Amino acid sequence: MANVKGTTEVVKTVAAKKVEEAKEAVKTVAKAVEAKAEEVKAEAKAAEKAEEKVEKAAEHEKKAEAPAKEVKETKEAKTAKKPGRKPAKEAKAAKKAAAEPKVYVQFGADESSVEAIVEKIKSDYVEQGHRVSSIKDLRVYLKPEDDAAYYVINEKVAGRVDLF
Repeated sequence: MANVKGTTEVVKTVAAKKVEEAKEAVKTVAKAVEAKAEEVKAEAKAAEKAEEKVEKAAEHEKKAEAPAKEVKETKEAKTAKKPGRKPAKEAKAAKKAAAEPKVYVQFGADESSVEAIVEKIKSDYVEQGHRVSSIKDLRVYLKPEDDAAYYVINEKVAGRVDLF
């Protein structure tokens, strides 16, 4: 009977050690989960800031378009007043007024134009069974460190395409 009591005490001691080890393992895992949650929160905040920057840029672009339209209208009014003006000169003036900027994204040795990225997005959208003509709103989020362009179309369809 003494052996049984001694064995029982040993089993209890071993079991208590195992319980403590399990508690420590749970604490370690909990700390890792909390750290990952903080990382995810930080990434979400960064994404929100990027979205705000994109929205501000879109607002700025809209504000910039209004004076450009006024300038174009003024130039058209001036050219209309000059009767001796040749069509070639008018075409050249219109080409200068309508010059569109070409925007590129560079990361390391890779480069891609924004136009090419938008075409990839449209292609991906069509592959999903949609029509290009159904695009009313397109938001693009460039993330070179992920080699990705994330997009949201009509505030309903979201996706990802390779940046380069």
